[in-house]
Amino acid sequence: MDVDYKALKNGGFMRQKQKNRFSLRLKVVGGNLTAEQIVVIAGAAKKYGDGHVHLTSRQGVEIPFVRLEDVEAIKTELAENGVLTGVCGPRVRTVTACQGDAVCPSGCIDTYTLACEISDRYFGRELPHKFKFGVTGCVNNCLKAEENDLGVKGAYLVEWKKETCTFCGVCLKACREGAITQEAASLTLNKDTCNNCGRCVKSCPFDAWKGRPGYILSFGGTFGNLIAKGEEVFPVIEDKKTLFRAADTALDFFEKYGKAGERFRAAIERAGWDTFKEEMQKALPKDRLTMDGFEIDTAIDITGLVCPVTFVKAKAVLDEMETGQVLSIRMNDGEPVRNVPRSLKDEGHQILKLTGNNDGTYNLIVRKEEEP
Repeated sequence: MDVDYKALKNGGFMRQKQKNRFSLRLKVVGGNLTAEQIVVIAGAAKKYGDGHVHLTSRQGVEIPFVRLEDVEAIKTELAENGVLTGVCGPRVRTVTACQGDAVCPSGCIDTYTLACEISDRYFGRELPHKFKFGVTGCVNNCLKAEENDLGVKGAYLVEWKKETCTFCGVCLKACREGAITQEAASLTLNKDTCNNCGRCVKSCPFDAWKGRPGYILSFGGTFGNLIAKGEEVFPVIEDKKTLFRAADTALDFFEKYGKAGERFRAAIERAGWDTFKEEMQKALPKDRLTMDGFEIDTAIDITGLVCPVTFVKAKAVLDEMETGQVLSIRMNDGEPVRNVPRSLKDEGHQILKLTGNNDGTYNLIVRKEEEP
């Protein structure tokens, strides 16, 4: 019978050296499998393979020695039990991730959730060549983000709160980069030296350092026939919306400039890194409003509302924003000024500034903090 080997490979069935035998690649996002999925995979390996599985270098699972006549049966049986097949060929591959802040004390971001979001958005998208995403939770870089076509590395954007600092010196010892210095009753953070590891935040016993999760992106990494480290072209990104705009732009660039059979880095180098960087700048937010020295992500006017609707409105807007984003609220003097800042602070958000205007109104600037 005629066999479409290309279609089989695209669906995760890779030909073995043994005739009409295939190694089936499974979709394992972020290296996570439930105990129930593991039992299903083990059963399928016994029933359709030779009783063993292979764990790949990219956190995947493969079932080798699947017979050609069993291809549809194993695919159906696995899918009915919550296990999906992976992909091969020129498309976005399964997303890898470390365990992130859900498990690791050093983690700065929720890697598994992000890996699933990336997978839902891009997995299987056809491109000139294979494209790999990798997500690592912090600058310890256990997952080696720069080996991927697009690597995401968790980071903390940190700031010091003098009012709660006891100058115990723990943060100075914790900072491996020597980015924190103390002079009299003051600490200084050298942002050029800081690598955004967040060790100051995690080590401080008095919460004198506050950290906002962020993302360090690298582009064009490879680790095969060609070994090249991915390059950073952005400062630390503070929100997922911008992260996904950057990923969209990178994949669109690959589609526009890449040739069939050409890896992402080769396409960048042929088009020129300057061209790539110029394209990528389109992903960054433009014309952000600046107020009282703060970059504002969203601004609302609640002068036409009365308490407690003023707080309810402000809270609803913050709930829709990303952690670390900044909200400006224009409100009337009186009850709103007394109640809204206090209530938002009680919710765990950071009050950055409250400024009186000359017309009986106030501007409140608030940074959304991660939910406790």
